[in-house]
Amino acid sequence: MFSHCEGYRIEGGVTDGETNWNNNFNQNNNNNDNNKVMASIYKQQFYGKPHKTFMSLSSPNGPILVCIKKVGNSSDDFYLLVCTEKGFEEVRANKDSLQKSKTTRSFLKMRPTSLNVITSVRPELTKVPLCKVTDKSIQEELVKVCEPEFNKVIKSALLYCKESQRDDNDMLKNISSNVSQEYNDFLNFLGEKVELKDFSKFNGGLDIKNNSHGTHSIYSQINDVEVMYHVATMLPFFPSDPKQSERRKLISLDRVVIIFNDGSKPMSPNCIKSKSTQIIILIQPIKNFVGNSKTTIGISNDENRVVGEQPSPSLTTTTTTTTTTSPTINSNSPTPSNKIKYRVSISNRDEVPNYGPPLPDPPIFEKDDSFRNFLYQKMVGGAASLRNTPAFTSKNSEKASALINVISKYSTKGMEQI
Repeated sequence: MFSHCEGYRIEGGVTDGETNWNNNFNQNNNNNDNNKVMASIYKQQFYGKPHKTFMSLSSPNGPILVCIKKVGNSSDDFYLLVCTEKGFEEVRANKDSLQKSKTTRSFLKMRPTSLNVITSVRPELTKVPLCKVTDKSIQEELVKVCEPEFNKVIKSALLYCKESQRDDNDMLKNISSNVSQEYNDFLNFLGEKVELKDFSKFNGGLDIKNNSHGTHSIYSQINDVEVMYHVATMLPFFPSDPKQSERRKLISLDRVVIIFNDGSKPMSPNCIKSKSTQIIILIQPIKNFVGNSKTTIGISNDENRVVGEQPSPSLTTTTTTTTTTSPTINSNSPTPSNKIKYRVSISNRDEVPNYGPPLPDPPIFEKDDSFRNFLYQKMVGGAASLRNTPAFTSKNSEKASALINVISKYSTKGMEQI
């Protein structure tokens, strides 16, 4: 399904699979830590919860910020987050493990202060003028800095590819009135069609106020991970723009891309002309197994005005949605037929670390919950693994600069010298 291309690692290839293949795989054998999706340490442990924040511009490690809180009902255990321009470090400490200081508090067997705990686990800060931050607005600043790019939310591009198309220049020109039944069925299978206006969950950067990114999109959630798809055929289409620049602005920023390929020829991994794109999941329906399921869609007003584009004859259009501005996918469609199968191939840039779950051999899936879960887990594992790529590492330096800016800002206000 993917042709060989220098600079890319391919999973799945163009291997033909047996039609009676069973796609059960043992996920317990996958010990790749990249599959562990953690919420932001700061947001999970400190944001909006009782804790104290200390900072200094002049520590041996440069500007430093330390958040500390008591753990559980006991005040004998402490949890610290130490932030410097080199990164973030979690530290756990117990009162009994702290260095004994010859102070009145220790002689009286009083509980240690936050400063006692900090200097005990980080002795190099003993003579550093740490100040306590009393301005609670710092929490909003820190959550923006500390929130990792891939935690419990993922945004992914989703493109439709016709038989004769070979790259994103072609694929971005596709509109919902001229796609295959298999593609519409796949959208129904992948997630829930949601209205973007005032959407309260993860929006993936889509406009939820003015419909500048269309009126609807595809959203899904598995366990506590939310996925918002940038579905190219559901984004506004501008006939006068051959490059479809507005669609490209969103799609080109996504690191994980899904391509639904109705073609039969192998595709090149560099079919997406974007430096941000690191992982492409190519999905091809095995049409010999497609059932007779039907999907009802509506055609947007913009698409009806496109000269020369007619609705696909296999699709039924509604007469009650003439005022809609995006395709309407019937969310109450019956359970997909088990006869429908997909062949999967995955392209990764060479610098992307290995991640799971692995593609089975042959890489063929039935259209069922097992396949849907595999896709989610593959996106989660891939997104997490990207933290170790050069593209993401460069963002760490930006994050360090942002942290220093926060420390500098709050060093002049809302500080209590201790």
